[in-house]
Amino acid sequence: MQLFRKTMKRFLIALFGLNGLAIPFHGIASGQEGFTPYSLGSYPPTSASYSPSKPSPAGESNGFFTSLDHQASAPTLPPEVRTGLDGELPVEQGYPVDPLLEKQLRYIPPVADVEGIIFESQDPAQEAIQICCNERYSNYRHSESSLTFLPGSDNQFGWFSLESQPYIARGQRSGISTAIGFHWLNGPRNIDLPAHLYDFAIGYQIRRSFSHSISFDLSTNVGVYSDFEDSARDGVRFPSHAVGMYRWNKNTDFVMGVDYLSRDDIKILPVFGVSWRNPNRPWWRMDLVFPRPKIEYILGATQKLYVAGLMGGGTWDIEFPDESDDVLTYRDFRLIFGYESSSQNSRSGIEMGYVFDRQIDFRSRPTEAEFDSAFVIRLVRWQ
Repeated sequence: MQLFRKTMKRFLIALFGLNGLAIPFHGIASGQEGFTPYSLGSYPPTSASYSPSKPSPAGESNGFFTSLDHQASAPTLPPEVRTGLDGELPVEQGYPVDPLLEKQLRYIPPVADVEGIIFESQDPAQEAIQICCNERYSNYRHSESSLTFLPGSDNQFGWFSLESQPYIARGQRSGISTAIGFHWLNGPRNIDLPAHLYDFAIGYQIRRSFSHSISFDLSTNVGVYSDFEDSARDGVRFPSHAVGMYRWNKNTDFVMGVDYLSRDDIKILPVFGVSWRNPNRPWWRMDLVFPRPKIEYILGATQKLYVAGLMGGGTWDIEFPDESDDVLTYRDFRLIFGYESSSQNSRSGIEMGYVFDRQIDFRSRPTEAEFDSAFVIRLVRWQ
């Protein structure tokens, strides 16, 4: 019987190349039901029919073949490494693995999307695409800081600003936020505008889900927007929004709400649209939501390209050189092309865009100025 065992063991080793694995072989010694050897492509069998166990000490059979001749020196994976053939069945920690099979027996841990749906990892780029494809639309506005340059001189209107927005980070459910902005104006010569404008705001934002399908994003802010040369009372504004989202299915969200801008030119805007992720082309994401539509194309694990539309400008309380007060409103529309790079805690981007329908008007004066279309450059950081 010992000779038969050794002969069969060498035969299986030669046939399947499973040197370094303890091969279950029930029934040969005890007369129990035998087993059919498995080919390399299907070993080990599914967990329903086979549960791996640690090899018996050298020299003992116990219904199993002992691990092979050099079991004592067979390399083992570190205890924290989980392995399994093609990532399907993890092998018990510390189980001997043939070095020739080690590359085939790597297990890639699964990744869960925001809904808890698990899919097998491919590589970082594929993971990013899958996450983007499955991420629901749940943030109408979130934390943003930017540097903006819009050139202008003579009778054209130039603009340079450093500013933040009073919204919480994407991962937060609620909280108090603050914002600050500094704006440097250049031109036009035919209108006596202040050289600087300032923003200071504080607000509270909350995001919640009523169910798996329904969620909302609410924000209310109070801010002072002025050149601070005189009383800034007319520069107090209350920008806020209330936006609800309904998840139709895994790839589609409907969005509806209101955005209260608290500006002289446009007080309030409706928010409506759809966020759609094509499951057949998961590297595309389309957030077609007015007034801030955006289309993204995923380049890799941390990079993407996008095109977006938005309305720029605002309303400020100012003082003219003759010491008379008024309220200035600047408005433009922007078509933005951007590149985004992300890290663990934040995302940053560079944008270039086309700016059109530019104009300035005043609350108490009939003066209204329109300007030529221009380009804009922005450096942006989101959280």
